[in-house]
Amino acid sequence: MRLGIFGGTFNPIHFGHLRAAEEVREIVGLDEVLFVPSYIPPHKELAGRTTAAQRLETVGLAISTNPRFRLSSFEVEQGGNSYSIRTIEHVRADYGLTPYFILGRDAFNEISTWYESRRLFDLAHFVVMSRPNAPMPELADVLGDAAHGFEMHEGGWMNARGNRIIPVEVTGLDISSSLIRDLCSRGKSIRYLVPREVEEYIIKERMYA
Repeated sequence: MRLGIFGGTFNPIHFGHLRAAEEVREIVGLDEVLFVPSYIPPHKELAGRTTAAQRLETVGLAISTNPRFRLSSFEVEQGGNSYSIRTIEHVRADYGLTPYFILGRDAFNEISTWYESRRLFDLAHFVVMSRPNAPMPELADVLGDAAHGFEMHEGGWMNARGNRIIPVEVTGLDISSSLIRDLCSRGKSIRYLVPREVEEYIIKERMYA
């Protein structure tokens, strides 16, 4: 089984997230993608006054119609800072496999600043999403000396443990969570930016009003 981990604040989740996850699933050949909303993101401020429970609910609503998408409340239940390495270790123990960690190129460029970053590549494959015509940077520019542990392999890189870094181009939908929050705060429509169920929940809960 090939299992992807797609984490983030999802504040809120939108069609850009969903389409990217679906394209990665198809390109990499993943059986399932596990959506993992964070509790407190270590590298960014959590905007708005939404609760973790509300964000968890919107993700569940957004992915409910896709049998290949699943929701994990692990980081929300753990509380505190949501470190990716803890989620990866949890998935490895729970499923008995090496997961594929999905992230954007901007996040990957900062991965050397992540908690226990050197261990990450021993525990998971990394799928790095970029937009068309936006090439990956040199691995040494991102990982520094740690890049020496990787060799080119099938359009990406592989380390001695057989774990890969896989660049994937995904459709760049010009949608952002900050745009949706701004529209909500001004009483504007967010229709066609998020799934209908998510739109209805955001309005009902006045999440960003």
